[in-house]
Amino acid sequence: MLLAGLAVGCVRAPRPLDVGALVKAKGALIARQDLEVALQSDPRDVQLHLALARLADDAKRPAQALAELEAVIRIGGPLGTRWHPDDEVRFARLLAARGRARLARGAASALDDLTRARSHGAAIDPRELEQARAAVALGELRHVDAKQRAKGQAALAVLAGSTQADPSWLGAKPQPVPRDRGLWGVWLWDHGARRAAFEALRDYAATTSAPGGPLHDAYLRALAWWTPIDLPPPATAALVGPERCRFARVCGPRDVLDDPAAAAALLEAPVSTAGGEVDVASWMALSLGPALRGQDGWGELVALRVDLRTAPGGSIAPFARAAAARLSGKRDKGIADAELAALRPQERLVVAAGRVLDGESTAQIRAALGSLEARPEGVALLRVVEPAPPITFPDPVAAALGAYLHARHHAALPVAQLVSAYRTIPSRADRLAADAVAEAVDPAPVLASLGALFDLLGDPARARAAWQAAVDASSEPSFVAGLALAMARANDPDAALIHATAAAAASGDPAVVWVSLARALDGVGRHVHALEAARSAIDLAGPEMIGPALDVAISASRALGRDAQVLALIERRRQVATPVHVDRDVDDPTDATAAVAAYRRTPTVARVARMWVASRWNARDIAVRAAILEAIGPDDPRRASLVAELVGLAGDPDPAVGRASVAALASPR
Repeated sequence: MLLAGLAVGCVRAPRPLDVGALVKAKGALIARQDLEVALQSDPRDVQLHLALARLADDAKRPAQALAELEAVIRIGGPLGTRWHPDDEVRFARLLAARGRARLARGAASALDDLTRARSHGAAIDPRELEQARAAVALGELRHVDAKQRAKGQAALAVLAGSTQADPSWLGAKPQPVPRDRGLWGVWLWDHGARRAAFEALRDYAATTSAPGGPLHDAYLRALAWWTPIDLPPPATAALVGPERCRFARVCGPRDVLDDPAAAAALLEAPVSTAGGEVDVASWMALSLGPALRGQDGWGELVALRVDLRTAPGGSIAPFARAAAARLSGKRDKGIADAELAALRPQERLVVAAGRVLDGESTAQIRAALGSLEARPEGVALLRVVEPAPPITFPDPVAAALGAYLHARHHAALPVAQLVSAYRTIPSRADRLAADAVAEAVDPAPVLASLGALFDLLGDPARARAAWQAAVDASSEPSFVAGLALAMARANDPDAALIHATAAAAASGDPAVVWVSLARALDGVGRHVHALEAARSAIDLAGPEMIGPALDVAISASRALGRDAQVLALIERRRQVATPVHVDRDVDDPTDATAAVAAYRRTPTVARVARMWVASRWNARDIAVRAAILEAIGPDDPRRASLVAELVGLAGDPDPAVGRASVAALASPR
């Protein structure tokens, strides 16, 4: 009877504070700040938390409001959460909004938010819950653990019959028809679950008797990703379609000039060391496109496959002789306009590039291009001689930081204000950062953005704290990877390796995480730990990442004085289809590394001009742009173009390029 009386008489929620009176007396901002101060003295005061949640919600600070309501739940009470019905409605609404924001980016944490919001009375569409379960399943399918992948596949097999299902999910069911299994593999590949994609496509290939077509192409692409570069190609019967060219010595350069898909595959194939006649001109034609896209200097890309210094001029097709001569520091006569009509488009592009190297007029270059002038390659080639008008920025560093964050899909931040505040009073930047977090529907991506921003500003402590908060808010693989990098740059390599292991395991392509970590560790002088990360990357890398993985392993090994290991790694690196710079002792106008080295030896106006020419041929080379900025005066007309290019490169898909761009702009001159 006594217990019943106590239950009836218990007040589950304290009498609310008169928020309206507080606001009327002090204004919304001061009232909120007063409540924040009061909570510092009494963090378990439920009515303070509830009042602050209401004020924050009214001020469009949803993350802060939700955090205060979560605090009320944690404090609890003898009969549960001590809040009022309108507080629970607010909690459900804010939690549902956060869950939908997470669902929009495919975060597995969306399911928990939406489920909890529904339990507190929010109206959640069942289709949203299905999408959230699919996001969880996809996260499991990206995992390296086979049991996790099987669990994710089983979950999507169940969801395959729902109205929200992707038709490709039918391939997740046990024993589907081969075509459904193949489509399932393509879907997995497109969604970053590479190991699961390879397994599905391998199953498809094993159950079809007629190789060929888009699904077989997808299988060969996945097989090339899975196969170490020093292993032989698969059985000849399987090597059909353009993707067959990803394997060494399967295709020749002339065979693929008119097939863009096969040409792209061949350029990613391991470098063959087999002897025999080399088609110099065709390799030049194939290499020009990647060079114009900024992969590397044209001469470097050609040198990866052929040695222009030893190739007899008579063995090179006439359309390529002028360009081949200039790339090897010589001169040769190009073909006449009358001969252009008989050439393939790729061959005409080589002729036009040769005319650029020879310094011919824009009219002569356009004549060689013909209809190619409007294509991306033609536009890029003309940009070598006619750079786009530069865009000016009030604060190039802030603009570059914004471009870097935007390219990595981080949440929008008031970057210019944060950078300005940080340069003058860092504590003011902290307050601006706290406001940005509080005003977010979901604080996790904002915290990740802040972590990346402080990292680029050279503040490892703030970066680590922000990344840790992002992980605490939503433990997504990309956030865990960011935390690992922040730990590495904060000189905590052991913690970095632990977190990188978790991030890599859940990422879908572990080598990407390991290469990034190895670079960060090598950059702070932790060469042994860098080598450990690089070894993991080498073991797991596909064609895109094996070159960077070997590069950082070479760098770390060299720093440790392991000369024999360096030589062995360099030998393996020679098989990779992305160049590593070597001194070729030729006057190649497209060689940015050689141009910078020559300027460092003898800093003259002529060598600055050589660097400028090389920079036009290397659209993504940061080092040559930084060297020119260092060499020229503040009023030099080239400065505006270089700054604008570096701001653009800060948004490059490769984080290493983006970071280097920001660093080049921030470097004092």
